[in-house]
Amino acid sequence: MNSNIHEKMLNSVIGAKSSVLTTVNPDGNISHIFITGRSQKSLSRFIGQNISKFVRFIFDKENSELILEKLRVCQSLQQEATLSQLKHCSKRNLIEYYNCTFSSTPEQNTIVYFDNVTESALINEEFGNITNQYESLNQELAIAMAKLDFQLMDFELAHKKLSALYKITAIVQKTVDEKEVLNEILDGITRELGFVNAAIFLLDPASKVLTSKAQRGYKADMRIPLGQGVTGYAALHRELVYVPDINLEPRYIPGTGNGFSEVAIPLIVNDQVIGVLDVETSEEQALKEYDLDLLRSLASQIAMTISHASHVAKAYIEAATDGLTNLYNYRHFQNTLAQEFKRAVRYKRPLSLLLIDIDHFKQYNDTNGHLDGDNALKIVASLIRQFCRVTDRVFRYGGEEFIVLLPETIILQAYIIAERIRKAIAEYPFQTLNTNISTALTVSIGIAGYPDNADSELELMAAADAALYSAKGSSRNLSCLYNSN
Repeated sequence: MNSNIHEKMLNSVIGAKSSVLTTVNPDGNISHIFITGRSQKSLSRFIGQNISKFVRFIFDKENSELILEKLRVCQSLQQEATLSQLKHCSKRNLIEYYNCTFSSTPEQNTIVYFDNVTESALINEEFGNITNQYESLNQELAIAMAKLDFQLMDFELAHKKLSALYKITAIVQKTVDEKEVLNEILDGITRELGFVNAAIFLLDPASKVLTSKAQRGYKADMRIPLGQGVTGYAALHRELVYVPDINLEPRYIPGTGNGFSEVAIPLIVNDQVIGVLDVETSEEQALKEYDLDLLRSLASQIAMTISHASHVAKAYIEAATDGLTNLYNYRHFQNTLAQEFKRAVRYKRPLSLLLIDIDHFKQYNDTNGHLDGDNALKIVASLIRQFCRVTDRVFRYGGEEFIVLLPETIILQAYIIAERIRKAIAEYPFQTLNTNISTALTVSIGIAGYPDNADSELELMAAADAALYSAKGSSRNLSCLYNSN
């Protein structure tokens, strides 16, 4: 096989976070292979290929030699062997970790299992990094406090500046919303330290642009390319930059109307620049050495606070998401329904709900198997999202049931959307993974809304459920509005 074609083929089937199970015969050739998320048909061309080519394409030279040596030992001694958390950089420049297990069979074949444990390994690393960061931060705070020249400031000012450190630390205990966290931080800086002009810029790694996400006294939504201006220079060179007089600074990018001095401090977490804390002061408010030391320490704490809030928010999203379909799950639906219903009642606005059930799904599962069933659920979820609006919320209710919550929507509008979803699913050619034979699936949809059909959340759910029961009791493959009669 042409090597370029071989590489393209491997690229098409081997992606980040895939696990591989393969059987290797005594000659070192692949006799069976399974890769998560890939069909056996797409993998059939690997049968008969030498395992060394496969390994050397996935892993770098050092790891490949290590794996192939373990394989040779397992084959010669007919015993199990393991490589734990093998770290390498993939062809897509992603850091991945694998547990590699080798075991022999009575037929003198060798089963090789590459288990991708990247997610758990990175989580363990992240916890270790956060622990180290907090230990380092505590040391920095102790040094910064020791350096503060209390003789040059009155006691009240010293107390305010030190209390800002602890208040910023406590912010993330109140909220993990990025906007709220950033604004709370700036409130603490301006209130406790007396700075009128302060802004937090966050770096977009893809575009390499710093964007102001929260500001006091600065122009809103400022965008500064990495390396440009005082702020961009601080981020690029990962160092505090202090400009005593901006009128003499050619790099200065105007951000306020009354600034005279500027200080920009990079926000760094786990050796990665995530943004910049920028402060401008008037000519009367000259910055002293202890101000710069304190702001440097504050920047370390701010970076950790932002990072922690981001991690907690990400964990919340993962906990609220169904792992198979990537839709929000039932628990998140309950919270969202409560919020949206209160909002609808408060502002006297309509709220509609679609309850969707796949017809005869148990029969589809029994006929085609659970892998095809799971694949069908993913496709149905994707089609529902495709035909919903940006403001609509889609949830996996459980099993083969889905819910769509439609704020600001009357039931007749909801019916139109339901019909688009129903027709799209009925017309979709669902293919089985093993045979690639197209088959059909349909859904039944119950529709109810506030204030037409319900005065409470429970009544809204009950009305949608009753409408769904009517749809399934008629002919199925039907969208049905709730009828109290």
